[in-house]
Amino acid sequence: MPPFDPKIHLAFQPPILRHSFTELGLSKPASAPDVCFSEPFQLFSEEGIRMIRRDLLRPEVLDKHFMAWDRAPGVISGAEIPKTATWIKDLWYHPEVIRCVSEAFGTPLKPLGRLGEVGYVNVQLGAKGKEGVYLLEETPSPPLGAVEPDPSEYDDGMIDSWHRDSTQVVCVVMLSDTSTMIGGETAIRLGDGRILKARGGKAGTAVMMQGGNTLHAALRATNAAERISMVTSYSFVDPDLDDSRTSLRSISPKTHDKQVIDEHFLMHKLAKLKERVEKAMVNIEIRKKGEGLGIKREEVEPWVEEQITFLKQTSWELFERYPKYLYKDVPEDAIRDYLSPVNK
Repeated sequence: MPPFDPKIHLAFQPPILRHSFTELGLSKPASAPDVCFSEPFQLFSEEGIRMIRRDLLRPEVLDKHFMAWDRAPGVISGAEIPKTATWIKDLWYHPEVIRCVSEAFGTPLKPLGRLGEVGYVNVQLGAKGKEGVYLLEETPSPPLGAVEPDPSEYDDGMIDSWHRDSTQVVCVVMLSDTSTMIGGETAIRLGDGRILKARGGKAGTAVMMQGGNTLHAALRATNAAERISMVTSYSFVDPDLDDSRTSLRSISPKTHDKQVIDEHFLMHKLAKLKERVEKAMVNIEIRKKGEGLGIKREEVEPWVEEQITFLKQTSWELFERYPKYLYKDVPEDAIRDYLSPVNK
């Protein structure tokens, strides 16, 4: 395969609108940007989508990485997929793709890099089940017109059931033709209990979403030969922005290499803490060269408390999350009471 080339494989146009948590009546951590999700925007060209599908739908990729788990009947994922689908990995780590994704969200982002969360794929299964996925080609299947697909055992289920992500921000890319598709939206539960159905765009478009703060689901599509979407996870470049939703809420040893992911999680959190400390040190040096107003209690103590909470959350995720709180929201008092002697 030819290498990824942004001049050929990208067709970026920024989203025309981003929807805030405030307008949707949803809560968020104080240090998280007030962006819930974006309108669909063009990210990849037609040739870019064709190349993604060529790399993704190879038998050697499907043989190793096509699976089902508690939340979804058809996904292409796994810790080793970056080694198998190298073109897709190179795409998501390319600086121009990262720049486009950051611009679309409105805040600088960087790939989380956790195994299984770079190019994670949801696949809608039809009457032919898993075998039907092997029949898909690098060009998206043409629209069905008025012809309905054969009924299947998966018709009454969702592509991905109700959940919050275990990451801060996701970029969701549509890899299928949606011109005649009915349904297939991302459902979002609003603060008053109503359901908002966020419509996706055509092949090559993407949606940015702060999925760790948003209860959502991927709805099944009809009047379409296929529905394939790819998800890549991000964290914020600014270390002082919220990272509490980078968690282990969806990580089970039944479907993941938990030891490897736990190690990545801890290294990610320690790197984030290091960045916070280094940023604080730089700010002190700047003040010393400027006004020289000295160290203020009202600035230092809240910062220290924030880092204590950050470390307690990290340890709680590693040692208390599984199995009792797998897929669940964390009770308000769980982090506060965890390692409580630290606060005495």
